[in-house]
Amino acid sequence: MSGAVLRILIADDDEGDRKQIKRAIHQAGLQCECTETSSTEQALEICEQSEFDCVIFDYRLPGQDGLAGITALHERFPHLPIIMSTGHGDELIAADAMKRGASDYIPKANVNALSMHRIIGNVIEKASLHRKVRQQQEELEIFARVLVHDLRAPAAAVQTFATRIAERLASGEPEKALEYANWVIQTAERMNLLIETLHRYTTADAKITFEPVDMNRAFEAALNNLQDLIQAAGARVTAANLPNVLGNAPQLIQLLQNLIGNGMKFCDDPAPRIQVAASENEGGGWLFSVSDNGIGIPDAHCKRIFEPFVRLTGRSKRKGSGLGLATCKKIVDRHLGSIWCESKQGSGTTFFFTLSAANLQPEGNDRPTLPANVSASLCQPAEAKCSEPFMHLEFPASL
Repeated sequence: MSGAVLRILIADDDEGDRKQIKRAIHQAGLQCECTETSSTEQALEICEQSEFDCVIFDYRLPGQDGLAGITALHERFPHLPIIMSTGHGDELIAADAMKRGASDYIPKANVNALSMHRIIGNVIEKASLHRKVRQQQEELEIFARVLVHDLRAPAAAVQTFATRIAERLASGEPEKALEYANWVIQTAERMNLLIETLHRYTTADAKITFEPVDMNRAFEAALNNLQDLIQAAGARVTAANLPNVLGNAPQLIQLLQNLIGNGMKFCDDPAPRIQVAASENEGGGWLFSVSDNGIGIPDAHCKRIFEPFVRLTGRSKRKGSGLGLATCKKIVDRHLGSIWCESKQGSGTTFFFTLSAANLQPEGNDRPTLPANVSASLCQPAEAKCSEPFMHLEFPASL
């Protein structure tokens, strides 16, 4: 937890107890922002408005006991670590609290620097492990979905076309056989695209090396990879002078490539225009933007587009895997940044993402050192959700 500012909510109706907890946290050397409240209702409202790394929840609060409060808090925020504190050292109470969703338990008599450092570290680490397990489960669901639905359909289509080709050749209709052969080629290309995109999505969490990256060179590499598509679309892709950042060059190239490609794909203008820019972020590091003159995204869907397999109405007719923006989010999450978009339907979209400055030193070889004002647990990937199927095949009018 060194170098990271943790956001902790202390829910206790005794001001003296709240001060004791804050003092122990400070003496433990933890960099924390503590928010205080004195009731369950206020705790629920505060958690609706802000994100926290953990909650320290009193067993007895006005209106209802802490166990009921823990139940309500856990039901509404199932992935939020909860530490129950109480003046009663009853192990039965502790066991009941754990059953209701508490991550750990501490008697108020045991609140000190050593115990708070240990317990806060443990619950946050446990939450991180649970998050990783959920992600692995989601990856397995994605693989199952692709195998059962999205690969089986084109595989069956290839088999059908091959059968028709054999029949047409046997009946002396080579032109019709050639038409079906072209459909086989197109279907196989879509299958390859799906497999490659799925591979990129699932390997975005692989162990990587962080080092200074010149984003100008990353931009040029992305343009080289997209050269054929840019020429075919007649697109104009430009960038201002981009900074050096701390990151993984292959993943950052993929990030730019996906966002630029997305701008060309979802554009009805005969001359797509995409602009990449960067500015210093107020919180440290860099804020990047990728703006296009495309069809835009309704406000209500600006968050959903980063979920895997989501294809929005009006966009599903365009070729794509449904994993491009989900992969972008994974890459930015790996770099401990944030990604979001601002758009108006019919008037283009701007994607924003943040990256750390290049003068930060790597910690180990698979994650950067956090700036002092960034919380590690809040920078983890959000839950992925599967939505609509993303492979759309078009078949000849008649077989």
